[in-house]
Amino acid sequence: MDKLSLEALRVNAGISREEADKLIGVSLDRYNRLASGESKLLAVEFIKIHEIYNIAYERIEIKS
Repeated sequence: MDKLSLEALRVNAGISREEADKLIGVSLDRYNRLASGESKLLAVEFIKIHEIYNIAYERIEIKS
């Protein structure tokens, strides 16, 4: 089973970065740092991504 990055999930859903950051509940700067791997996901953000994109936890790629 392939893992999907935050950016891949967003693009596949057809939403902008600005929409994604609002849905996740983070600033655009924080979203960009999460997507690039500069910042680590908090548990609450990980759960929110799972809920927004309706994807199994195991399929979310976590960059470190």
